[in-house]
Amino acid sequence: MSQEKNTDTHPVTVLKSSQPLLVEEFIEKLREDLSAAFPKLLFETRNLDDVPLPEILEDARTLPMFHEKKLVVVKGYDGLGKDDLDLLNQYAGAPASSSVLVLLSGTSKKSKAKLAGDIRLVDLDRGSNVDREIKRLAEKLGISLSAGAVGFIKTMLGEDMNLIRNELEKISIYRDGKKAIGEEDLRELMEKQSTENVFSLSTALSNRDLKGSLRILRELERNREDPLSILYMIAWRFRQIFKVSQFLREGKSDEGIAKAIKTSRGAVFYLKKSVRNFRENDLGRILGLIEETDFGMKNNSGNNYILLEKLLLGICARET
Repeated sequence: MSQEKNTDTHPVTVLKSSQPLLVEEFIEKLREDLSAAFPKLLFETRNLDDVPLPEILEDARTLPMFHEKKLVVVKGYDGLGKDDLDLLNQYAGAPASSSVLVLLSGTSKKSKAKLAGDIRLVDLDRGSNVDREIKRLAEKLGISLSAGAVGFIKTMLGEDMNLIRNELEKISIYRDGKKAIGEEDLRELMEKQSTENVFSLSTALSNRDLKGSLRILRELERNREDPLSILYMIAWRFRQIFKVSQFLREGKSDEGIAKAIKTSRGAVFYLKKSVRNFRENDLGRILGLIEETDFGMKNNSGNNYILLEKLLLGICARET
């Protein structure tokens, strides 16, 4: 099996990555390249949890009606058994000229059977550099990040490229007109003050104080605080709380936690208190609500403070 990272057309490709964003970009580039060569391209997605591999391969052998070429992206490769892998090897030896198959793998585990040399392996994680990817995503949004800004983003968000892209989009909107972004710019975004500042709001939320949170939000609205700035701080605080909850389950010491999230032991003390205010499955639910609010703000032409109010109600709700 050959290993490449280019998007040259190949009849059968196994695409491996733990980063959905990188997979999405690879597929989009492949689709663009195929569309340029075959304007009447048919693009399909299949999930092996719903459609068995033999059916997918049989469909690949069928010439698509009204189309010149067919690109089929297949999810669930890691669940294939030996018999299916043998069948895939047989197909790759004599693939249909009208179809291009891309099977998605999210793990680095070895296959249960040796894959044929006719199958191309593309491992997007191999040799990848998170700092370089963050800078690349920023440049696509028209902004340039300093080394300190890149490090700050990694500290706050980890290495989930989808999450990082969402935050970079938010930053590009908030810092409209300023292309060069440094660490201090990002800190300013999070620490921007008003009569009752955004930090106070995130603190009230981490204490599950709905009444206090709504009062502060009203004050922020009267002072015309940027809703994106408010959401940024809320997201940052709850990601820290979530990280601390994970480290506590792992038995990590306060000093170890402080080092891991690059903060002081005093800050860890207060974050641990916040963790006790939420059940284990609450935090995942809250991070989901924050992502929904983020999406809503980017696609909303109305009052974003209404979306923030709904978020506050969701965070402080006792139901899980």
